[in-house]
Amino acid sequence: MLLSYGSTGDAVRALQGALNALPPTLLPLLTVDGFFGGKTHSRVLEFQRNHGLVADGIAGPNTLAVVEEQSGNGVGNGPPPPTSNVTVEAITKNVLGLETQHGLVRQFVPALPMIDLPTFRAGDPENMPAFSFTPLKVARLGIFACGKAGVERSVILFLPENGVPQNVLIGVSHQFKQNTAHYEGLGWTNPRSAPLIHFVLLKHLIRRWAPQVLTAPQPTAFFHIVRAAGGHELGPFQNDGAFVKEALQKMSALTNNAFGFSSVQAFTFSNGIFDFNDFLSGIQSSLNVTRVISMDPRYAFKAKVKPGVVAKQYLSGQTHPAGGPVPGFEFLPFKRWWNEPSHPMARTLPSKFQYLHNYALPNYTLSLGLRS
Repeated sequence: MLLSYGSTGDAVRALQGALNALPPTLLPLLTVDGFFGGKTHSRVLEFQRNHGLVADGIAGPNTLAVVEEQSGNGVGNGPPPPTSNVTVEAITKNVLGLETQHGLVRQFVPALPMIDLPTFRAGDPENMPAFSFTPLKVARLGIFACGKAGVERSVILFLPENGVPQNVLIGVSHQFKQNTAHYEGLGWTNPRSAPLIHFVLLKHLIRRWAPQVLTAPQPTAFFHIVRAAGGHELGPFQNDGAFVKEALQKMSALTNNAFGFSSVQAFTFSNGIFDFNDFLSGIQSSLNVTRVISMDPRYAFKAKVKPGVVAKQYLSGQTHPAGGPVPGFEFLPFKRWWNEPSHPMARTLPSKFQYLHNYALPNYTLSLGLRS
């Protein structure tokens, strides 16, 4: 067993409790919360140095054996975990009607074209990059209901086929209230509505976001919030970083620690930017946010990131009155998409909004922002 930054669950609680049972150190006692964060990492490093172990901050078999020996009570005897009003329930089987393993099923992800990164030149208005197809891939898929104080939202989780990714990408889509009649027909007053989740899964994730996430240079868990009616569309996720963190912890535990979140990235699209900045203010105080991607935001509003966070922001010229370049954004007007496979058909359209804003930007720039 390996426990490292971002690991969650009972094994981490046991480790924290055992470390607390050791003689006093230069560091404060750990909160036994089942999350391997910065303080637990530092305490493990200190323990390893004090006992002649490889000091890498990872609690592997050698470190755990010495912890158990030194604590005298076994690694499993830490204090009980604190109670919480945050609930996370695996609903994959209920929604999809499929048998699961640790709340997950296998899901094919289609082959789609992506921007050929070596041919892309940022900031060059004359650059028209090439495109190449990604291969058909297999991922792991889970659906979860996350709630606090009686308010729930569903989350769709995509994981690579193999491995335990330690990076999480959180998706905040465009607002659904701009098409209320459509989402009412999908039962969006019920956050667990199967038609609503099926629609988001197929249209927004399998056909758009998920193939792009799988092109990320590091293995990445994709955590997508399904908007619903009743209060704020994002529900308890809106501006509560502590809730997001605990939901991630519990979701990881339900999947048998299939992912960690030592680093967190987040993205939004279109008018989702209006909610996204509130969401960012919450998670940037609770999680290690390293990268933010904003695709064609309404009125060219910028994502509000802390110093040191990488911001990749893309603009088509279709969502703000000026219609041209804006400082801080990569400007991607119609002519830069000349080599995109659907571009010949789009040249005949009377308006470029449908092609640029509803197709090109959301279908390509998430992958571009993850890889560049």
